Amino acid sequence: MTLPTFDRSAQRFTQITLITCIAAGFVASSPAFIWAVAIMLGLTLLNPNYALQLLAYRFLVRASVLRTERVVEDPAPHRFAQQVGFGVLIVGVVASSVGALSITWGAGLLVLTLALINVTTGFCAGCFMYAQLARLRG
Repeated sequence: MTLPTFDRSAQRFTQITLITCIAAGFVASSPAFIWAVAIMLGLTLLNPNYALQLLAYRFLVRASVLRTERVVEDPAPHRFAQQVGFGVLIVGVVASSVGALSITWGAGLLVLTLALINVTTGFCAGCFMYAQLARLRG
């Protein structure tokens, strides 16, 4: 079985966009940013061709502002990590719609923290969860 190539630069760009949006929302005290990031991740999961941050990334790569870093790696753990992040953000969206802003910001800051750890250290908590679940399945 041949593994597809995976663009780590696109992943980092998405995470930096996510971190920036959540941090801006926290500073502005606007839960709308949590909604925007949830939509961003949802679009990425549904169809990456329409994800705004990936469209911006592709434009910057074509303009030679950014370079891609393609590696041969299974993208499944990273997609699982995105799904987990999306689920946590959906909890934040639901919490903000019922007025529980502490839960909204807790969810948003959790996702921000884990994305920041991934960008700075390379440790992906969602990928780790994926590996542990795979190990439990056998």
